Amino acid sequence: MSFVHLHGHSTFSFLEAIGKPATIIKKAKELDMKAIAITDYNGMYGMVKFYQLAKEAGIKPIIGVEVGFVMDISTQIPDQHIGNIVIIAKTKEGYQSLMELTSFANKEGVKGKPKIDLQALKTFWREIICFFGGANSRIGKMIALDEKESKMIEIIHLIQNIVGKENVYLEILAQDYTETSESKKVNEILFSIAEKEQIDCIVNNNYSYPAKEDKEAREVALAIKDGLKIYDENRRKPKGQFHIMTEDEIRNILTKNGREKKTINQLIENNTTIAEQITTEIDLNQTLFPNYETPEDVKELYDQYKEGLVVKE
Repeated sequence: MSFVHLHGHSTFSFLEAIGKPATIIKKAKELDMKAIAITDYNGMYGMVKFYQLAKEAGIKPIIGVEVGFVMDISTQIPDQHIGNIVIIAKTKEGYQSLMELTSFANKEGVKGKPKIDLQALKTFWREIICFFGGANSRIGKMIALDEKESKMIEIIHLIQNIVGKENVYLEILAQDYTETSESKKVNEILFSIAEKEQIDCIVNNNYSYPAKEDKEAREVALAIKDGLKIYDENRRKPKGQFHIMTEDEIRNILTKNGREKKTINQLIENNTTIAEQITTEIDLNQTLFPNYETPEDVKELYDQYKEGLVVKE
């Protein structure tokens, strides 16, 4: 299996990324990819279409979400402490779990922004894989604040205790260190934690647009979201390359960043291993409604009505 992107965003990340599911699948097909994930921010609005198109193209769809993660949503949390976690579904049951988690995140949240916490994960998790990586992740935020490594490890252990150690990974971002210095700091600390705690790492570049030439269009989307013009100096200008990279591009960046071939091979192999575990199926062409239990008093009233004990007015 060729390289598998396990972390990336479509236009359904609402101006944080561009690229319809159809365009993403088309690009994956051009690159002869056998599987690809979409992990949009805080929602799964494009997942059915993504699933259908991927199946038609002979590509395995990996369904996920990237959502804000805090330890406890009932406590006051400074914005700089709120980072993300990426969750992908392993099975049909995992897909249901993702829907429950995203519903919780959008219903509860912190300061009006979708978030989950440890208790939500404990309540709704089933058949999912979680990973942290990059400056915007929960661990990345802690690294930026120079928090102790022991605190990061504690959070990782808590999540492992909930979803299983085998379902928690650390994510190395394939971004050129000469362009994104923050990636170097985060990656090196994650490698250190992985070695100490015997945690497997994966690698992605967190794609946010399908092709290299779409970079400027994505920056326009970011400016629109922030209420700015493309010529405003203070608009967001993300450093790095966030297109759907080929395996060669991933390898070349990691090599330039000083990683040995053996490590690179293992990272890519771990992505493949995860992709091979995915068996998610979505039931299509039917209407699905939640199963709500009828209250006992209503059942009793209905039984009386059938027996003629209750007169219809």
